[in-house]
Amino acid sequence: MKKKLINFELVECDYVQKNNKHFKHINFLDKLSKSKVYVSKTGLVCHKPNINTKQSLKVWSKKIFSKKIDTKRRKYSSLNPIMMSRHYYSALFFKNYLKKNSLFCDFGTGEGNFLVEMFKLRNDIKLYFVEDSKYNFEFTKKRFKKLFNKKINGFNGSIEEFSINKNTTTKFDNASLIWTLCNCVNPIAVLNNIHKSLKKNGLLLVSESSRIMVPFKKPIHNFFNSKINTNNTHPWFFSYNSLSNLLEICGFRIVYFNRYYDENDLIVIAKKVDTKYHRPKIKFDNFNKVIKFLKDWKLNSTQLNKL
Repeated sequence: MKKKLINFELVECDYVQKNNKHFKHINFLDKLSKSKVYVSKTGLVCHKPNINTKQSLKVWSKKIFSKKIDTKRRKYSSLNPIMMSRHYYSALFFKNYLKKNSLFCDFGTGEGNFLVEMFKLRNDIKLYFVEDSKYNFEFTKKRFKKLFNKKINGFNGSIEEFSINKNTTTKFDNASLIWTLCNCVNPIAVLNNIHKSLKKNGLLLVSESSRIMVPFKKPIHNFFNSKINTNNTHPWFFSYNSLSNLLEICGFRIVYFNRYYDENDLIVIAKKVDTKYHRPKIKFDNFNKVIKFLKDWKLNSTQLNKL
């Protein structure tokens, strides 16, 4: 008789895709998304990434974040007003939980905008950052020097490489992962490595754009991409429960969260727990209700605009 998987193992299966029977292809979204959309038995909405972390980071560095792209024409930049406002909101949400002189690390920094906003609010903390893109890494350092006449230290490499680097034994009091986790092809590895990098009871800020199982805040065709394959650059679409489940199996427990159900974004603060004694609290989204939610969202969007 086959062993029945327990809840936290089912969550892990979602992200390593060990069991395709756990996923249902949502074919009524095929015209809206060039990458196929799936819903797992745990209620997770996703594309399925088919490359490794290093390959995905190369796409972000060489194509999405490219110095060869005219910033006025590029489709994505953290310097866009919408992203700047999100970063400011995240910094405001987290600033009161940081102690004076604490060591803070932003993982997957990108162009460094979140760190700029955080430093404006809390210049009494020590900042550090991890960024894989060589261009963005140097851009962030130059930006801090220009704006604040301040040197900021960081690690140029992936989050996984940072945790195994012999020269980076620093433990942080707090950390952040801002609009990054949904883009990671292996989010479990990312969170496990951040867990190792934090001190006991360290706090992790995670910011995402939650649109699943909340009131419709935008048309569905602005959520998925019908022209570009995004399965390797944006594979996961979190609800509060699916994000919480992921954090739980990686040794984090959410202790604070925003009013994500009537706001534009999902912002959580999770505390590092001792994995030796940690018993993950798992709460699935109802599989059938998630599918109905997506159908209703499509219908609602169709009434606003012809798809």
